[in-house]
Parts: sequence; structure tokens; C-alpha cells
Amino acid sequence: MRCSGFVQGVVVLTICLLCFVQTAMAGTSAEELVDRGIEIGQRGDYDGAIELFSQALRLSPNNAEAYYNRGLARSVIGDLNGAIDDYTQTIQRKPRSFEAYNNRGFTRAALGRYAEALVDISLAIAIEPKMAQLYNNRGAVRMSMSNYRGAIADFSSAIDLDPVLAGAYNNRGLARGLDGDLDGSIGDFTLAVRIDPRYTVAWYNRGNARVSKDDVQGAVEDYTKVLVLDPEMVAARNNRAFARLTLGDHAGALSDLDRVVEAFPDDATGWYNRGVVRKVAGDRLGAIADLTRAAELGDSLAVTVLEELIAPEH
Repeated sequence: MRCSGFVQGVVVLTICLLCFVQTAMAGTSAEELVDRGIEIGQRGDYDGAIELFSQALRLSPNNAEAYYNRGLARSVIGDLNGAIDDYTQTIQRKPRSFEAYNNRGFTRAALGRYAEALVDISLAIAIEPKMAQLYNNRGAVRMSMSNYRGAIADFSSAIDLDPVLAGAYNNRGLARGLDGDLDGSIGDFTLAVRIDPRYTVAWYNRGNARVSKDDVQGAVEDYTKVLVLDPEMVAARNNRAFARLTLGDHAGALSDLDRVVEAFPDDATGWYNRGVVRKVAGDRLGAIADLTRAAELGDSLAVTVLEELIAPEH
């Protein structure tokens, strides 16, 4: 059956989503519009905020805070190219805005433009070298570029600056695992959950690393912890099913996959995995039914397994 993969820590989003920036002075109409935009943006009305920031820019075309905050709001609603344009305008007017460099880099990374993102976040670090989140963000970009050693160095720098930044431990754990250091990977995930016991992603990632180390019972325990914290995390339920199958717990694996299929009835993976478990458990007819559904949903591997199951009938 198929497992789901590792998850990068959401802390890489922190500085991008953190901060609408207040205007330096109050009193002019443009600045009041920016402040009102920040207020409604913080309440979740991003479209309204964008309109207010745009009004401010019509009154004050060189207002760096209006460009920055509009870029932030645009990034949240998915207008990534518009956000990049606004962060660029911010930088032209405020060249030492490390927030704008970081956010432009983060947004470029979201578009797969990793080399440009690396330059931007490095410039942010040059301006603000003591901010742990910036190193964490650059490490995430380096990891996306498969530069695992460079990523590990950045996450370590983040940890040196902020020893309780759980996301940096999680991300370093990911990079160490991808670099082949599973023991170091598990150690980092353990530190992440020690700092933040409700960090579901780190529990999940440690479970995956434990599977890779053949500590399958430990993986089941980690996936179970994830599902206590987030019962809707289907990837953890799928992977716990795999671990339970490995331990010979067919009933437990089927119970997990029943939930996966119920949650995502149009996803072939759940049907395929449950079909495989039923096949292993000796439920040939149940396996055929599940694998047939997976094949109908476009899973070519399910077709191969089905042919093996049905062949004895001919």
C-alpha cells in the first residue's frame, strides 16, 4: 500500500502571515486608509483591505506601507504575482524593509522560483541578521532546492537564535532525514514535540521517520497522537494503517482505511490501500471490490493487482 510523505513545518509561513505594518504617522487621509485596511485585514476581509490600500495609493503613490500591506493581503488571497509586484514597490521606496524582502522571497518560493527566493531572503538576513524566522525560511527554500546541508545549517542558525522555535527543529528533522540521517531526524522531531506537545506535523513526521527506521510500533504511537490532536488528518490515518498492516493488525488497518475512504470517496488511493489490506487479510471478494473502485478512479496499479486476483477464475 502507499504511504503519505513528510510535511514541512508551517512555521515557514509565520513571518509572511504575521504582520500588517502600521503607518509611521497618523493624520493624513492615506494613512488613515492604510490603518483601516490593516484593521479589516486582521479581521479576515482581505478584499476590502486591498481596496482600502489601493485608495491610499491613489492619494499617496509613494506610500511604502500601503504597498507592503496590499502585498500581504494579495498573497493571502492567492494573487501571488500581484503580491510580488507590491513587495517590489515597497523595496523601491523602503530599501531596508527586511519584511518585504522576506515576503517577496516566500511568495517567489510558492511559485517555484527558488533561486530568486533565496536571494531575497538572504537580503532580508543581511538587513536583520538576528531574526531566527528568516534563517528558518531560507532553510525551507534550500530544502526545496535539495540543498539539504545548506538547509540544515540555516535551521541550526535559527535554533541558535531561538532555541524554542519548534518549527526549526521540525524542518531540520526533515532535512536530516532527506540527507540520510534518520537518527538525527528523529531526535529533532522529538525536540519539536517536547517544545510544543500539540505540534501535529512534528508527531506525524516522527512517525514517518520511525517507519523508515523499522520502529513500526513507535510509528503507530506517533500517528495515534496525531489523530488525537487532529482526527481529520487523513495522511496520518493512512500511514497508521500501513504501520498496523506491517504489524499484522489487519482489523486496525481496515478500521483506519474505512475512515480514509469515507472522508475521500473519490480518491483512488484509499480504495487501493484498503483493497491491498483486504487481499493480505484473505478477503478476496472485498479486495476485488475495492480495487475495482480504485481502477475506476484511474489507479493503474489497482488494475495490475486486480488481474492477479481474478486470474485464478479463468
